[in-house]
Amino acid sequence: MSETVLEIKDLSVRYEDCDVEDLQVMDVSFEMKKGEILCIVGESGSGKSTLIKAIHGMDRTRVVNGTIEAFGKDMSGLSKKDRRTLMGTDIGLIPQNPYSSFNPIRRYEVQFKEALSAQKMEYDKEKILSVFEKIGLHDGERILKCRPYELSGGMNQRIAIAVAFLFEPDLLMCDEPTSALDVTTAGMVVDELVKMKEEQNTAILMVTHHLGIAARMADHIGIMKNGRMIEYGPAKQILKNPQEEYSRKLMEDVPRLKR
Repeated sequence: MSETVLEIKDLSVRYEDCDVEDLQVMDVSFEMKKGEILCIVGESGSGKSTLIKAIHGMDRTRVVNGTIEAFGKDMSGLSKKDRRTLMGTDIGLIPQNPYSSFNPIRRYEVQFKEALSAQKMEYDKEKILSVFEKIGLHDGERILKCRPYELSGGMNQRIAIAVAFLFEPDLLMCDEPTSALDVTTAGMVVDELVKMKEEQNTAILMVTHHLGIAARMADHIGIMKNGRMIEYGPAKQILKNPQEEYSRKLMEDVPRLKR
């Protein structure tokens, strides 16, 4: 049997500044194996990004009920140090806001060196430039000398994606990673994520409102609405024969990515 990398059981989540009964995620359960791509799809406000944040333990999220286990470890029982270690080596994150990944006034080259050093990895410029090329960053030498505030949100997003690729995590969580990208570049990123799964057996949890992305890459799809996972199953099953009316409406106009 394939190794379980992430198991979510009856998870309910709220933000710390909200009332106890004001939940953003309610009774969500699913399991992920190595080499599996799960796309969680829903409109803005459905709770899908909050789910990612809760797994990562960020942005004032509070687990009200249920459990989060990664690689057999109960995430709620980990110290901050152990959680940081796990997030830095086994679990990667591509955030929705790329500016949160970087110090805005320090050159990328310095930040890459520090991030790699923190994980006891060597700084390999040629490898970095190769990853840049794969996701459409063709002026890598210049980019490494730039600071985040000097580049657009879309450029920063691609660089954040490059960082995730470099660390080669066993589980990669992606929070709307293509939202700031044009359709062609988004397609390139999706292709590289699929290749990452195929070549490294990486499990990928992708949060998106874009069903075209799910159709192109997912093994399983979960549909979220108002904080609940209203439908979950193999991608082909969900796409061809959705059981919920909300899911069927999402399927009516599935946008496609350019290859």
